[in-house]
Amino acid sequence: MIEIFELNIIKRAFLVICLSAPIVPLFGIFLLLRRYAFFADTLAHVGLLAMALSLLLNINSLVALIILSILISVSVEKLRSYGKLPAEGSLSFFLYAGVALSVLLLSLSSKTSSVMGILFGSLSTVTVDDLYLIAAGTVFCAFFLIKYYRQMLNLCIDEELAHASGINIPALKLIFAVAVALSISVSIKTMGALLIGSLMIIPPLSAMYVTKSLKATAVLSVIYALIAGFFGILFSFYTNVPLGAAISAILIGIFVISFSVGLISKSK
Repeated sequence: MIEIFELNIIKRAFLVICLSAPIVPLFGIFLLLRRYAFFADTLAHVGLLAMALSLLLNINSLVALIILSILISVSVEKLRSYGKLPAEGSLSFFLYAGVALSVLLLSLSSKTSSVMGILFGSLSTVTVDDLYLIAAGTVFCAFFLIKYYRQMLNLCIDEELAHASGINIPALKLIFAVAVALSISVSIKTMGALLIGSLMIIPPLSAMYVTKSLKATAVLSVIYALIAGFFGILFSFYTNVPLGAAISAILIGIFVISFSVGLISKSK
């Protein structure tokens, strides 16, 4: 078992998990509090479009993913702020548009052998150059969480009260959308476009069943994500299961256990 830690793809996979697992679930908490979890799925399907575009044009997939995710996240927030469309409407449009255009571009590309890795994650998709971009994205996301944690909490609890306290709500929403896009971008290559939402939503959702404070939820969700990430890499390596599916399967198990523990504690 020790030998696998000498493989470069395993080292890179563990490094990505160490960078993304402490960040991604924390954004999931804010999305859950805002009842906006569907946003993660929309950006994930936009990520699928970016991957398909990179295959067709032979460009760096992570660069395309970051640029496209930021553009779409900003567009979604702008459409919401105008009030012309309901939030679910704009998200649904970009989700289905992303899927449709992805299928179109993939059908035009001759490099379809990597589709499984794009959809469900892979140990071998992260390159050394990707690590630098992932690290930079993680630093930005961490900076956002440190600087705007209290403002985001006020926004999630009561938007009108947050506005009255002097918080620039439109600017905060816009920066939050960009940070969410980056947090998804840094882990989509390991989790896959279809399963990245599980790393963002399931850990905090599981933690909420067994904790009584937001701080405890945040800490436990990070622990859950790290456990699922580390054991998911080993599971994927030894069984040849796509990495995103392996991590998601462990997260599902964690959710079932947390849910059961929560029910038992409430019944006492």
